[in-house]
Amino acid sequence: MFMPPREMAWPKQSDDRQWVKPEGDDPRTLYQMLMVSTSRFGDEPCFGFIPAPGMGRIHLTYNEFGELTTSVAKRLRDLGVEKADRIALILDNSVEWAACAYGGSAIGAAYTAMYTHQHGKDWAFILEDSTPKIVVVQNTEVLDKLCTSLPDDGWPPCGVILLGDDEANELPPEGVTVHRWAEFVAAGRSAEDLTEIADDPFALSTLIYTSGTTGSPKGVMLTNWNTLSNVLCVQGVFELYPGDKNAAFLPWAHSFGSTFDLHWMIRMGVHINLISDLTKIADECIEIKPAALLAVPRVWNKFYDKVNSQFESATGLKKMFIGKAQKSAEKRIAEAGVECDAVPPSGFFDKLWDKLVWSKVRARFGGNIRFCMSGAAALSPDVAGFVQKVGFSCYEGYGLTETSPLVSANGWMGNGKSRLRTVGMPANGVTVKIDLDAWDDPDRADEGEIVVYGPNVMGGYWNLPEATAEVMTDDGGFRTGDLGKMVDGYLSITGRVKSQFKLENGKYVSPAPLEENLKLSPLVEQCVLDGRNMRNTYLIVHPAIKPLCEALTAAGITPPKDKTDICNSSEVKAWLLKHLSENNMQEPTWKGYEKARNIILDPEEWSVDNDLMTPSLKVKLRNLLDRHDEAIKAL
Repeated sequence: MFMPPREMAWPKQSDDRQWVKPEGDDPRTLYQMLMVSTSRFGDEPCFGFIPAPGMGRIHLTYNEFGELTTSVAKRLRDLGVEKADRIALILDNSVEWAACAYGGSAIGAAYTAMYTHQHGKDWAFILEDSTPKIVVVQNTEVLDKLCTSLPDDGWPPCGVILLGDDEANELPPEGVTVHRWAEFVAAGRSAEDLTEIADDPFALSTLIYTSGTTGSPKGVMLTNWNTLSNVLCVQGVFELYPGDKNAAFLPWAHSFGSTFDLHWMIRMGVHINLISDLTKIADECIEIKPAALLAVPRVWNKFYDKVNSQFESATGLKKMFIGKAQKSAEKRIAEAGVECDAVPPSGFFDKLWDKLVWSKVRARFGGNIRFCMSGAAALSPDVAGFVQKVGFSCYEGYGLTETSPLVSANGWMGNGKSRLRTVGMPANGVTVKIDLDAWDDPDRADEGEIVVYGPNVMGGYWNLPEATAEVMTDDGGFRTGDLGKMVDGYLSITGRVKSQFKLENGKYVSPAPLEENLKLSPLVEQCVLDGRNMRNTYLIVHPAIKPLCEALTAAGITPPKDKTDICNSSEVKAWLLKHLSENNMQEPTWKGYEKARNIILDPEEWSVDNDLMTPSLKVKLRNLLDRHDEAIKAL
């Protein structure tokens, strides 16, 4: 039976269009974008979610979500939320999260999103700084923690919206109303229609607070057009069709997650399916069968480790099939001469090996993925190349909260034009310049600080004019703090300006890509490379205890039973350092002077709870170095 070709919801933007402001039928606000999608996709599914463990997935259509969002907007208005106000969200990814964000947009209010696992002191700081009119909280546990963290005079004037059916344990001070979600929505449904829809593309749309690896978080001011320019520049570029499914697990409190796993999907008519258990992403993908998967490198690294470890443990006929499939995929990709893009199998044996091996790997994510996107940190070329062999197009992008976030990406330029070891070409409307004066390593004279210009650049940091002035150039560019270089129009990220350090011999070390390389080892969960003003570099590693013990036993070393004793063992440390040196710290990724000569093992996982990680999973280096100060001094 003939199947007509599918059409994307929107065509690719013209390469020569202006990006200063919306034009033609461009949406002017996030709410307007949602309403266009609601009118176009109506009764098609918009959201899928599992309401509670053990329950089946529930689905909401675009019409239903649009109606819910408008009801939220009307109730927010009636409670006193006005244009230019802020709405605070302490929620996990959910339909309610999205409805509050878009509902606020309808009346011209901006949302400020936080993570439910953040420290109460962080919530208190952000609420005091952003002065929202109302705060929406995930459950009674969040409300309890908020009650112990906020001073009596620190509560939003319009009160708290509490999700869930449980009665509150702790209540805020007298006079602060707690609105139950079901009652809040019901009141919005019966309220008078909105007489005015916000229409300013340059009004504040969201305040996203940076992670605060050093000092207090800063509120990044993003307008509707900041975010929409990002969404519009990738519409019609990547292969997404109305009715396609995605598996959303990137936190929407982070710009990568909100812009691309939510707003972009809404624009393209995609059926957004929320992952309910982050420890079982692959299991839920088997049910969802997503067409696209957006993730951070840590997800791809674990995928790479798991599949390769299973390949290595295979025996007999299965091992032969895997070897044939590996060689066949490598040959096919080499003959195609492309990087990042998936190359379908051709020929009898190529298709046979793909069916016997790679199709089973793809099935672990549902079997329907057309492309993957990786962002928020550097992706190893080895991992990207492996994902390509599996049969997924794998595109790495680059951006920051301050750039809404997209600056550049592979994939959007068209098939066959992506390059490994780069983050592609700058997106439409975005200009990248390399400030060579910000960097003085004579061995890397073509590198400098990346400065970004375009409609995606933030309006500044909330209430911090001096901090804004530090990162903005006189001609409107944003100083990213990242080191990079441009070759043939392709951008490569080589490190962070502030994280670079100099050894005693005068050589500079850029730790970020080296740390990502080490994380490919199944024995390494988390790691940091340092050595500023020292003769050699050293590592701080939180090891994967079970695989480490198995590897030690295989090497004839009996590991101690207690994980603290394992990490304190000089024999274990010496063996692991030698293992990483021989298997990971190799040319061309590592230069000789970059290779670590010492290692410190940390038995405790670095997390938000112990203040060693930010909510967006960046290491708080200062805190980690303080934690191991004595061991570092003893090196």
